[in-house]
Amino acid sequence: MGKTIFGSNGQILLKQGVELTQRYINHLQEHFIEVVYITTGSDVSADDVISDQTRIKALRETKRILSAVKRGAEVEIEQVRQALIGIIDELLLHDDVMVNLVDIRSHNEELFHHSLNVSILSVIVGIELQFSQNRLKDLAVAALLHDMGKVLDEDEKQHLVVGRRILRENKRVGRRILDAISQHHERWDGQGFPEGLAGEDICREARILQVTNVFDLMSANSRYPVEEVIEFLMAGSGTAFEPAAVRAFLNCVSFYPVGTPVELNTGESGIVTRANRGFPTRPVVRVTSNAFGPIEHSYELDLTVHPTHFVLKTLESEDWDE
Repeated sequence: MGKTIFGSNGQILLKQGVELTQRYINHLQEHFIEVVYITTGSDVSADDVISDQTRIKALRETKRILSAVKRGAEVEIEQVRQALIGIIDELLLHDDVMVNLVDIRSHNEELFHHSLNVSILSVIVGIELQFSQNRLKDLAVAALLHDMGKVLDEDEKQHLVVGRRILRENKRVGRRILDAISQHHERWDGQGFPEGLAGEDICREARILQVTNVFDLMSANSRYPVEEVIEFLMAGSGTAFEPAAVRAFLNCVSFYPVGTPVELNTGESGIVTRANRGFPTRPVVRVTSNAFGPIEHSYELDLTVHPTHFVLKTLESEDWDE
């Protein structure tokens, strides 16, 4: 295992470094886990943007809070804020946060993982846009609760109405949070719902959620390769998404997550070891073979320094000679 897999309660389903046997595969399938990270024996690891401990704690609180809402309880807005403080603090400690991995989650508990991941991604974008700490907190809360209505009504449009109604009953929920949640399915060109708002009539937090929500839904569990998801966001810039929100997000994410085997236009191939901030298509690659086959001594190639080199394609594991 190349990365620890967690359940929605934060419990460890399978720990990083454990040999993947049929018994363990069956265990993961019982929890509806379809994909995992594996290690190839190299020292390249897919590191999360936050620590396992912080993610476990936040995931447990997310499930507890949303499950309580499903039972008819009021949203514990202060507990939501407390659950997110650790995430914000941890992300603010990093000078250059880069999203370098695909989140792996159980399909039967998708809502909890998705809500937390959209919150983390949104905070990263908020930091890139130099939001104040108070605004970051509101953005994080809105992102965590953006699909809250789905615990009561899974309809794509009705969950917005349900979520807003639940939150409006809580006097401690500000207008910025309410607008962000109710507007996250609007579009920059006015073709979204529920009100058909366009451009700057959509609150800035909702414009960020539009991008991070789509990215997480498409990339989780490798539904689509990350490079295809990013191309989708770029294609939608100016129509579905605010261009500034897309640009800010792309500054924080890589087309090729760390650990991705790639082939270069030169015939060289290797593994991505680091992303370059602001250059999603030009990572650092540890070259392990050339057009003639494996080489004796690998070396690192920074594609921002070598403009004539570029990634030709990603490789399947069986096509890559380390």
